[in-house]
Amino acid sequence: METLYIWPNMPALSMTALIVGSMLFLFLARTPIHKALESLTDGSSGGLQEVANWAYGLANKIKERDRKVLLESGVTAHKHKLLDEFQRVDISFSKNLAEYPGLQRRLDDHISKLEADYSECGQAVPEAPGWNDAVASIAQLPGTSGDRVIEKMLTEIHKSAVDGEKRALAELRNTTAQRHKILSGMATTWKLVDKLLKDIGGKIGGVLETSERMDKYMTDFQKINKGNEESIDMLSSRANRMFIATSIVMAAAVAGAFVNFNLIALPMSEMVPAGSRVLGMPVSSFSALIIILLEFVTGIFFWESVRFTHIIPQIGMLPSSRRRWITYLSLLFLLLLAGVEASLGFLREIMAEKDAVIEQQMAGAEIAVTGAAGSVWAKYGQAGLGFALPLILAMTMMALENFIETSQHAASKLMALVVTLFGHICRMLSFVLGYIIKIFMHLYDAYIIVPLQLSNLVTRKAIT
Repeated sequence: METLYIWPNMPALSMTALIVGSMLFLFLARTPIHKALESLTDGSSGGLQEVANWAYGLANKIKERDRKVLLESGVTAHKHKLLDEFQRVDISFSKNLAEYPGLQRRLDDHISKLEADYSECGQAVPEAPGWNDAVASIAQLPGTSGDRVIEKMLTEIHKSAVDGEKRALAELRNTTAQRHKILSGMATTWKLVDKLLKDIGGKIGGVLETSERMDKYMTDFQKINKGNEESIDMLSSRANRMFIATSIVMAAAVAGAFVNFNLIALPMSEMVPAGSRVLGMPVSSFSALIIILLEFVTGIFFWESVRFTHIIPQIGMLPSSRRRWITYLSLLFLLLLAGVEASLGFLREIMAEKDAVIEQQMAGAEIAVTGAAGSVWAKYGQAGLGFALPLILAMTMMALENFIETSQHAASKLMALVVTLFGHICRMLSFVLGYIIKIFMHLYDAYIIVPLQLSNLVTRKAIT
């Protein structure tokens, strides 16, 4: 500091001279320094504003691309649903309505039978002979009441009349019994008619239910196809829910793969050369990892061949005969890998027992005798786990497709959020930097306040 003194023996005077000189210099340089600071403010703030605008534009592009992807995936998904529903409708119409003519014929036959039975029941029963009129006519014949011929005739007529009445009554009873029998037979026919009507109603109800479901899918498809904000929010919410669900499933799959890896890594060391390394990993660990990856690939091929997933569309577009071969081969390979892991799990328990015995011998401790039943159950348990884990991991591949699709939406939203936040930070820095430079300019003017005020006073007097 003393090297800056003009007069080393008089520091106060030197400091005063330096302050006065710097104030005069800064006062004379006030205009160019202000312009330089204003240019710095415009450049830095403008540059940060441009970066912020670029970030906002990039975020909007990401959102618009995500919006298009959501609409495309939503339209594609609903198209697949509509195609599936059309196929179900085709099957339903072919199955249900194909039976309708037969049901209708059976119904017509039963109705015709009912009409015939009803007509037969409606036939008039023949009346008994009119013996009363005949007896009355004979009674009016001339003759005495004591005429034995007439009495004998009347007796015979009376006897014939009684017999005729009995025969007419028996015939009436037989006819009534036949009519009751026909009516009782009509009850069974009515039950068949009622059952046929219910079957027809069920077939038509199934067709109507399928049509209502198609109407719902068609309404949703039209809403999504319009591309309004409501449909975008619906698709985004659905994608978020699916991403969370599939993330949980994939996390469980990774955990299962980790358990599977530890289950087969140890016995694989007995099957591959020891001491070798691939990509910094022991060959046994690398081989176990390859087996797990093969299980994932086999699971993908299996679900692709049965058209449950569409990760590799070329497989789904193959003819059914080729896809059937892929299905059988992938299932066979998956079962073979599961069998291999089951044997490795069984071998792992044997190796673990041997290692435990060796460690106890080296430590000089007494060898503990493990129960044979417990050891056997442990072996079969690990073998069963080794067989089940590949199948479970293969099933999780159904969630992989949804995870890939929804993770794109989640990554787009996260990227848009980060870019938007970066734009906000740039804009905030632009304002903060501008105000900092303004504060520095005010402090600059405060430092040269004495010559600045004298200059303003002289300027005002010159104007007046």
